Amino acid sequence: MLLKALLVAFIAGIVEWDIYGWGQTMISRPIVVGAIMGFVLGDLQTGLIVGGTIELFYLGVIPVGAAIPPDATTATSIATALAILSGIDPKAAPTIAIPVAMAAQTLQMFIWTVNIGLTHRADKFASEGNLSGIERLQYLGSFLFFLQGFIPTFIAVLFGVDAVKTVLGIIPEWFMNGLKIAGGMLPAMGFAMLFTMMSSKKLAPYFYIGFALAAFMKINLVGAAVLGVAAALLHTNYMESHSANI
Repeated sequence: MLLKALLVAFIAGIVEWDIYGWGQTMISRPIVVGAIMGFVLGDLQTGLIVGGTIELFYLGVIPVGAAIPPDATTATSIATALAILSGIDPKAAPTIAIPVAMAAQTLQMFIWTVNIGLTHRADKFASEGNLSGIERLQYLGSFLFFLQGFIPTFIAVLFGVDAVKTVLGIIPEWFMNGLKIAGGMLPAMGFAMLFTMMSSKKLAPYFYIGFALAAFMKINLVGAAVLGVAAALLHTNYMESHSANI
């Protein structure tokens, strides 16, 4: 288990590092993190289910200034690893992500505080013309974000898998069913937040049309996406032609 914990934690550190380390390549998104963890642990399907569910929950969550949402990347790493290694139902696993994300956010705030001190130290090096010192501080400050993913994931996997297995053996079935229902509600909350941000009276008819097609005509996501693109093109062309006539 130690080697698995180290491997999973290393990957969690790399994907977390992507956010602040070298320029975001989007491997830190939950759906990608879940897929990577699932592939490494030999259960890609569970990884995609857990990562995809958490991704949907974070659709409408955007960091603005100091208002930083809970850490979705580390939460996905831990929730996916625990789901696969402990055998928890993938539908219930995303509920683990919420408290984990909030705990990881606390570590993130601590790292930012430490980096403030490193910044002041770098200012002193700059006044002295010590370029190599500034460079070392830059690497150190960046590497701390690797630890943000590595440390909590390593602890959770090394000590949490057996604990989760023990809990699964004693909790009643109705409670597990409740976790599954709660996990299924997370994507709905994500879409609701996204809709709140993007809602517009002019575009509301398209939303209701899409809802009706999905709810009553059972059109799948691919079909709804094709119709959405077509509607967007028609709307754009109409607005452009209308503006030209004016």
